[in-house]
Amino acid sequence: GYYMLTQQDIIEQHEHYDAVSFGGWSIDLHPADGVYGAGRACNQWHSKGIYQIPYRCLVTPDADNLFIGGRIISVSHVANGSTRVMCTAAHGGQAIGMAAAIALRDHLKPADLIGRERMGQLQCALLRTGDFLPGERFGRGMLPPKARISASSEFALERLRPDGTRFRLDCSAAELIPVGGPVPAVGLTVQADKATRLTVELRSSSRRGNYTPDTTDKRLVFDLREGENRLTVDFGMCYEAPQYVFICFMANPDVSIPMSSEIVSGLTSVFNTVNPAVSNFGRQTPPEDIGVDAFEFWCPKRRPEGKNIALEFSAPLTCFGAENLLNGYFRPYIQPNGWIPAPDDRTPSVRIDLGEERTVRQIRLFFDTDFDHALENVQMEHFDSVMPQCIRNYRITDGDGNLLFRTEGNHQSCNTIALDAPHTLRSIRFWPEDSAPGRHKALMGIIVE
Repeated sequence: GYYMLTQQDIIEQHEHYDAVSFGGWSIDLHPADGVYGAGRACNQWHSKGIYQIPYRCLVTPDADNLFIGGRIISVSHVANGSTRVMCTAAHGGQAIGMAAAIALRDHLKPADLIGRERMGQLQCALLRTGDFLPGERFGRGMLPPKARISASSEFALERLRPDGTRFRLDCSAAELIPVGGPVPAVGLTVQADKATRLTVELRSSSRRGNYTPDTTDKRLVFDLREGENRLTVDFGMCYEAPQYVFICFMANPDVSIPMSSEIVSGLTSVFNTVNPAVSNFGRQTPPEDIGVDAFEFWCPKRRPEGKNIALEFSAPLTCFGAENLLNGYFRPYIQPNGWIPAPDDRTPSVRIDLGEERTVRQIRLFFDTDFDHALENVQMEHFDSVMPQCIRNYRITDGDGNLLFRTEGNHQSCNTIALDAPHTLRSIRFWPEDSAPGRHKALMGIIVE
């Protein structure tokens, strides 16, 4: 290819101007002497986050009418241990398909798209379909220039209500919360089997956009008596840039923390646990000479275990406003990035005032299908058949309430709605219809075309 991706690109998460795909699997190397060899069946070495894959890895100077995809993209042997897996290969295949469509439309060869201007067109086309490219946002003409967006209400998260279950801290557990300023104090009631101490840490990621809590910003220690203990955890910290932080309850098997069945788009809990099936032993400790970082693994649990930690916030989390629908990110990334209505709003809606009469032919809506929790194929058993954060039933009307579209049973991240005929409209309203107590579902983005 025009570029060969290497181990350093993955581990150091290099940025590329022509990023059209990404990977997140470990560098998964198998022994050369096969499955019957005496060594380990595989060695899996992880980076601290996902990495970009450039378009130049998908085209080759050896043939000017050929794309290369799947397992044979332009990567080193070691990098291939990560890029070769199915979801990563499929994601690159989507980029190839879009590039091929543009090349056919504009009478170009694959290599003609390598230039920055053409590359911007390709990236924009991918993002428009709900694709995700780390560090890239859509933000190009989501609404007509004079349009304005507003909502009937906006969610302010004051607490994650306890459901009566507890998690024993046989391993450390953390709640990811979005911040963009002072970190609110959190309150909770913990249970101690005997007098002991509990350490609570505030952690962040050393690289913005990662979700590896490799930086400890503050540590508090609480003396607990036997029985229930009411804690107020106030770190007194402030973060200038919006990001996720981890409120970490460090391992102590004599302590149990309260859990919540409430589901909120953009929030999740993670656990410093082990999963030997994927070489996760709680911490990655590589040899010093292989160019891989040492760090801890903090991963979500699958539902029904994968609950949030029941916390009360001294100041509500107010990052679920309608303005998120236009920020160009269609999934939680750095912040939740979605609009959630207030739970007491009986007829929630988002209104788009177009500013003048416009001809509308198509509307794209983006939903939260919870990319933190996989729904693999039918060989796996899953608690959910559809991700509970996904808005399933909704309708779209014009400003006068006339129905333009309605659907039930949606389970997809991106809905492209081609209207039965072009409509001349001054405003559009989106109405979610399947709100449920304790399930705070987000609309992640909207494009009017």
